[in-house]
Amino acid sequence: MKVLLSHLQLHPLRSLLLIALVPRLIAVFASQGYGMHDDHFGPIEQPFIIMHDSSYWENRGGVHGHSIVYPALHYGLFYILKGVGIVDPKKVMLLVRLLHALYSLLIVYFGYRIVRHLSSAHTAWYTGVVLALFWPFPFISVRNLIEVVCIPPIMAGMYYALRANEGKKYAWWSGILFGLGFVFRYQTILMPMTIGIFWLFQKRWRETSYLALGGITAALLIQGSADTFAWGYPFAAVLEYTRYNLTHSTEYTTGNWYNYLLLLIGAFIPPMSFFLLYGYVREWKRSSLIFFSTLAFFLFLSLFPNKQERFVFSVVPQILMLSVMGWVDLVKLSRFWERNKWLVKGLWGWFWVINIVLLVVFSTYYSKRARVETMYYLYGKHLTGFVLVAGDVGITQMPQFYTGQYTKCIFEIHSDAHIDSVVAKILTAGKCPNYVICFGPKAIERKEKFERSLGRDLLYEATIQPSFLDNVFYQLNPRFNKNQTIYIFRIHW
Repeated sequence: MKVLLSHLQLHPLRSLLLIALVPRLIAVFASQGYGMHDDHFGPIEQPFIIMHDSSYWENRGGVHGHSIVYPALHYGLFYILKGVGIVDPKKVMLLVRLLHALYSLLIVYFGYRIVRHLSSAHTAWYTGVVLALFWPFPFISVRNLIEVVCIPPIMAGMYYALRANEGKKYAWWSGILFGLGFVFRYQTILMPMTIGIFWLFQKRWRETSYLALGGITAALLIQGSADTFAWGYPFAAVLEYTRYNLTHSTEYTTGNWYNYLLLLIGAFIPPMSFFLLYGYVREWKRSSLIFFSTLAFFLFLSLFPNKQERFVFSVVPQILMLSVMGWVDLVKLSRFWERNKWLVKGLWGWFWVINIVLLVVFSTYYSKRARVETMYYLYGKHLTGFVLVAGDVGITQMPQFYTGQYTKCIFEIHSDAHIDSVVAKILTAGKCPNYVICFGPKAIERKEKFERSLGRDLLYEATIQPSFLDNVFYQLNPRFNKNQTIYIFRIHW
């Protein structure tokens, strides 16, 4: 134990990265599947389809409002893995999760460096431990979410912005890294813009110029060239993304301005969350660059009508970092908390007990298990197409990536009343689909109706159960969490 403690003291940053790596490696192997629609069907499904059917790219139509850079990186990875014989979808995704897990360690690295720059070694160490073990981070780190992928370059940009007074190269690198964050997620431009405005008020013209020049250079070289290649002119996707969101912002999940604040209060584990957020506000002067840039982004998200939990992920580590730093330093300076150390230990004890429980649960959470395992069941089988027969909450898009094959022959039956009309289309298409996938508790009943209408036997093949948490989320909110038991049948043509 003494040797371990000595090593931690001598190599704090290396130790923090090792601590952070453990739950992330667990998530790499145990947290399969995908969390939300956008972290699979954009960066994974699209490059997979293009590899199997180039017409998907050739007939892409008008400008799409999402960057092709992140999906293109996956396309390159899939192409390389295919070249060395790694094509099994689960093995491919294992490597994808591993790369993302290693990449996410940069959040801990730059979090520690930022706090060490602003505060003491002790505060930086404790902040690093929280960033390493905060319960949602391993789960979201191995997902393919642009809201998370953009975090490391943003935090790196903040670190170099803090050091901009040491030389122009730091402002330049800060701009380049913020530019990279912008390529992954366009809204993050608010953070370097806030820093630039802050410097302008301080009449730091040189730093502002280098920040802007670095950001424009990175964005132009990466996003500009990608959009020119895909759509014919620079920043086409950025302009389309902005236009679409300005005109369709109320057509998705909306909520009150305080929704994200409530989310942070819950995620930071009450009652500790209230003390942590007080620590964040307390830090506004000492960490003004990071405080105001994250606050500007957070306020923008809070006021914008379209609200989904993942949108706020991009600033959660920064807010948590400043919150822990502010709270730890406050406790060291406060006479009240010095006299009531037992209360501080109790608050942190409660935080860590709940956090560790949630960390274990979510780091081993196989998300969307039924959908993934259903498609993977078809991997290596002769697949000409499939029919999706709806459950009580309707059809959900299936991740074909896990079949290892791509088919356009997909029919959807949204209710019992549509069975006959869909069967007529199937018969017109010939013997195209050869599998039927039924959702929900009434799957057998619907299977029998479909069987009678088609005039062919459906041979039972497998039953795929959702994971424990998938089932819990479905029971809590079946309208939005379509995690049902799935039954697989083969059509006996």
